[in-house]
Amino acid sequence: MRAVLLMVLWMIALVLPAEWLHAGESEGSRWGYEGSVGPLHWGSIGPEFSLCDKGMAQSPIDLLRTYKVDLARIEFSYKDSPFHVINNGHTLEELEPLSEQVASRYPRHGQTVLHFDKDSTIVFDEDLYLLEQFHFHSPSEHTVDQKHYPMELHLVHHNERHEAAVVAVFMEEGKHNPFFETFLEHAPKKVGEFIEDHERAINPMNLLPKNLTYYRYFGSYTTPPCYEGVIWAILHDPIEVSAEQIRKFRTLVGHDNARPTQPRHKRFVLESTYPTTKVETKR
Repeated sequence: MRAVLLMVLWMIALVLPAEWLHAGESEGSRWGYEGSVGPLHWGSIGPEFSLCDKGMAQSPIDLLRTYKVDLARIEFSYKDSPFHVINNGHTLEELEPLSEQVASRYPRHGQTVLHFDKDSTIVFDEDLYLLEQFHFHSPSEHTVDQKHYPMELHLVHHNERHEAAVVAVFMEEGKHNPFFETFLEHAPKKVGEFIEDHERAINPMNLLPKNLTYYRYFGSYTTPPCYEGVIWAILHDPIEVSAEQIRKFRTLVGHDNARPTQPRHKRFVLESTYPTTKVETKR
């Protein structure tokens, strides 16, 4: 019964408006990353995608000319959850299942981390956000002084006001990453395939670097309809994955899946200055 419920929740997620999903993942058959449906044409695919061309706070951007300030620490509380991954043709996406105690991705007023002992959350600007899903891009969507990393991880959260906060992690070529290898080995190989494995736990805390300082700015989802009003926190330090793991991901997706950087339009990029390290999740 629980497996059927999770599948129903997933099918509902596929048809919800993009602001309820991750970085704009909707109407996937109408847009892509290549040719006439690629990023340069998203704004002309339909009026509902017009922000992709006309928006003034679009993502991703180049992280240059930042303002160093004392930004508040992001408090991560990620928990183990069953493996629920879909190959949606755009990326590989882990959908966080709702626990039996949680009826919505959006916390209610007055709730704290203590109410979500089985769910993954962050506290950002003293505001509680629930993790909805995480997914990957190759090459990275954000750049630093116009430099791309081989990959970028996006962890998508929502608060009680349905506002989105995305934590991004750069992934550079280096040592073999055992956690990412487990993800790749069990990820669906075919577009549209969804793999659910309750015997295999997954915890995105394993994909965070030790240093949690970050860049921050206001932007948009990076896929159509490119809705704006998203708070971005891009961690300074990358994590390492091997060249073979990068190749495996690209083979599974079948193409590059990064939107080009967008104009800043006088937006400010803030950069935290404090030294801080990752706080391990209680298991």
